[in-house]
Amino acid sequence: MHDPWYRGSANRWVPSPQPVGVYQLSVRDLLHKNYNAWNIAKFRNLFSKDVAERILATPLVSSVREDKVVWEEERNGCYSVKSGYKLFMCYIIGSDKYHVADNWNGIWKVQAPHKARHLLWHLCRGCLPTRYRLLERRVECTLNCPVCDEEIEDELHIFFRCAVARDSWCAAGLTSVLHNAAYQQSNVMDRIFAMCSNESSDTVGRVAMLLWCIWHNRNDKLWNDNGQMPRQIGRYAFDVWNYWYSVHKLQSNSVSMTTETDLVRWEKPPIGWVKCNVDVAFVSGSGKTSVGLCFRDNSGQFMAGMTQWQQTVISSVEGEAWALLVAMEDARHRGFDRVQFESDSKVLIEAIHMKRRGNSEFLSIVHDICLH
Repeated sequence: MHDPWYRGSANRWVPSPQPVGVYQLSVRDLLHKNYNAWNIAKFRNLFSKDVAERILATPLVSSVREDKVVWEEERNGCYSVKSGYKLFMCYIIGSDKYHVADNWNGIWKVQAPHKARHLLWHLCRGCLPTRYRLLERRVECTLNCPVCDEEIEDELHIFFRCAVARDSWCAAGLTSVLHNAAYQQSNVMDRIFAMCSNESSDTVGRVAMLLWCIWHNRNDKLWNDNGQMPRQIGRYAFDVWNYWYSVHKLQSNSVSMTTETDLVRWEKPPIGWVKCNVDVAFVSGSGKTSVGLCFRDNSGQFMAGMTQWQQTVISSVEGEAWALLVAMEDARHRGFDRVQFESDSKVLIEAIHMKRRGNSEFLSIVHDICLH
């Protein structure tokens, strides 16, 4: 009761108080005596429905003989500085102090290269290193714009008010957007969100590409003393976006024209072998995880099949691993010794081939699979 046993992002501790007898129990007291499975009836008698379901969500793996601490932010269950930092940043950004409530999906749906969308995100998060922003972070530097050397360089100036920037908007054919009365807010974030709400994703994409080119020119001028003329910046943004859009549209059309003959079809196993196709299913609200499998011979004839469910809700990748383990055990029970197993989970297949190890429940199931 003193350890965080629950899985998931919610509270991980079993709530107190619990019935008196519960505090003297160990995990093995909650298992069936003859086989490795939770004693669901005992759970129902000892715990409330919510507590029982949370504990039952823990999969039991035969090869795990002792308790392990699992870091759920990594698939292998082991802590890493990268995942720890990512978790901390999610907590910080999610707090009221740093949370920015607006339509962020509008930015990611903009029709523009990734680098241009990322620039929009940096602008709206207030983390683009303009000279004004650097000074706010206690970095000693001059405040004048490195392009025009006339005014303080903040986001509004470098992208909207600098003479070079304004002429670049004109050269890119976006003057009407620049001067639109709906986009004259006092900060860049509000302007960008307003454009995302009122303009087409194509128009905002052209704006994003132009802003990226303006920022690229600013950096080139600052570090290499190689600034471009406004007409060059605007024309380059116009050409790059059109080229990107034509390629992107061509790729999208190519994907949409995929026919049935392009789809992956069942392939028969070698002579003397059996193929087993296995998949897992989750029925929402049922509290169950189900598996289905079938065995077919070299001619595609059905040989055997099975369905099974367990009173546990686990993640999709854990479910795929559990389903494969069930299939392997069933094949051995039926006496099939030359079997090809086929799963649609790329993550699972890679984990098996690479023999990845770790503390997570997923990799513990993978370890059991590799032992078969």
